[in-house]
Amino acid sequence: MYIKLGETGRMLDGKTALIVGASRGIGAAVAEACVANGARVVLASRTVDDMAALARTFREAGGQAHVVATDIMDPAAIQHAVDETVRVFGRLDIAVNNAGVSQVRVDFDRLSLEAFDRTMTTNVRCLLTAMQCQIRAMLESGGGSIVNIASITSVVGVPNMAAYCASRHAMLGMTKSAALDYAQRHIRINAVAPGPTMTAQLKAGGAATPEGAERMRVCIPMGRFGEPHEIAGAVVFLSSDAASFMTGVYLPVDGGYIVP
Repeated sequence: MYIKLGETGRMLDGKTALIVGASRGIGAAVAEACVANGARVVLASRTVDDMAALARTFREAGGQAHVVATDIMDPAAIQHAVDETVRVFGRLDIAVNNAGVSQVRVDFDRLSLEAFDRTMTTNVRCLLTAMQCQIRAMLESGGGSIVNIASITSVVGVPNMAAYCASRHAMLGMTKSAALDYAQRHIRINAVAPGPTMTAQLKAGGAATPEGAERMRVCIPMGRFGEPHEIAGAVVFLSSDAASFMTGVYLPVDGGYIVP
């Protein structure tokens, strides 16, 4: 047997995972999947109450979870989340970067510099800071796996979303470049790219009306929206030894959206 699943058969048994942007939606589903697969988790986000409730649920089910209030716009807060992970659980094996923002839809010629800078700062510069802190911790302990939650807009354009698409393209480029930098130092860096996924953000945005939801749904070859747990499954796979020879990968989980 080449894939080491641990004595329990769980894919992340004995590993420690830091989930940045873990309070709800895809981040919360990733945290739950990591716990279910044997990982100790650190939940990092600004929304402490939501994370505390998640952590209680995980502990009641026999898991180990720790909560760290983290504002991704503050480099010191990101470093603190990594330091807390190492302090509480001894090491950092897995980091999942899920935090980010969208943008208000607007024609390209009306996109303000302020909106562009805000989107790029949150989705690109903050990711850079997070990955740097995570990589340094992983180098100290001999390696690890980073999974960035990207988007199908990392490889396709979307009307009226130039800043968001630019930030997601940059995110993918950063993922690939960093993967090459650390390929021989036992750190794997990959990206999962969700398609339209039924989260609170989607329900308040493109799928806020039946008409809007239907316009999005018909673009998905599988004929339905994704669910957060389906994104989480891909994250667990890329974080595990089952993907030990994979780095720099862009893995769409999109119901076939980008196939045509």
